[in-house]
Amino acid sequence: PTTPSIVKSQQSAELGDVLQQEADLTAGHGVLRVTGLITVTASTPEGLDASVAAVEQAAIQASCETRRLVGQQAQAFAAAALPVCRTV
Repeated sequence: PTTPSIVKSQQSAELGDVLQQEADLTAGHGVLRVTGLITVTASTPEGLDASVAAVEQAAIQASCETRRLVGQQAQAFAAAALPVCRTV
């Protein structure tokens, strides 16, 4: 079962996305979204933190938004890492 705080956080995030989309449309931007999935690995927790920080900084410099998929690795793996159009 989903806890009320998680539901409220999800609704808040969705509202923020809708408001941002409306602001973008008002500014003359079209509705086009591109999603890229990046996998970051490291041999130590400290190395992972440093690598994630580097990726996030590069994304900021490229005017890209990042969202961590903590606990959603299986879905991200299926979407990003498995070969397309090949039998498994």
